[in-house]
Amino acid sequence: MKKLFYLLAIAVTIAVQSCGNHSGSSTGESDSTANPVDSASKSITSVDTSDTASIDKAKETGVGSATQATASTDIKGIVWKELEKLPLASDPSKEESIGVAVIQPSAPAERHSHVENEVGYVLEGESLLEVDGEPARTIRAGDSFAIPAGRVHRAKTTGSVPLKVVVTYIVAQGQPLARPAK
Repeated sequence: MKKLFYLLAIAVTIAVQSCGNHSGSSTGESDSTANPVDSASKSITSVDTSDTASIDKAKETGVGSATQATASTDIKGIVWKELEKLPLASDPSKEESIGVAVIQPSAPAERHSHVENEVGYVLEGESLLEVDGEPARTIRAGDSFAIPAGRVHRAKTTGSVPLKVVVTYIVAQGQPLARPAK
C-alpha cells in the first residue's frame, strides 16, 4: 500500500513541478498564491492521449508518459488516460499504472472491481462513491480514497462538473484494469 501512495505522490509532485515552469501571471512572473493542487489538476488532465499535439506537449512538459494505454478499463462510464506504467519490482509479471479517470455527470460508472487495490486522489468534481460493504460517501476535489482489492464499487458524479481522479493500479500484464461486476 505504501508503494501505491508513493507512486501517487511522485505523479502529483511531477505535475506540480511542471506547472511551476509554465504557470504565471500575464507579466510572466509566477503567482506564489496559486494552489499547487489546482495547477497539478490542470497539468495532468491536459494529457489527451488521442491527440498528437497533447502528447507532444506532455513530453515537453514532463507530464506523464503520454502513451496510449495498453490496458483498458472496459467499464461503461469511465474514460481512462494512462500517464505512466512500469513493471512491479516485486513481480515483473505485473505492472503499476497511474492515470486519470474521468466520469461524466450524465454517465455514472458501471459497477466493477479490480484484482488489486485502487488508490486515488480527486482532482475535480464531486461524486457519490459506492463501495460494497461500506456506507456510500461523497468524495470531492482534494479528497483521497482507497478501495480494497476485489471490492465491487462505482462512482456517480454529482453536479455538472465531470469527476477527474488520479488513480493507481497494479494489474497483471495484458489484463484489463477492471472487470464489470457480475
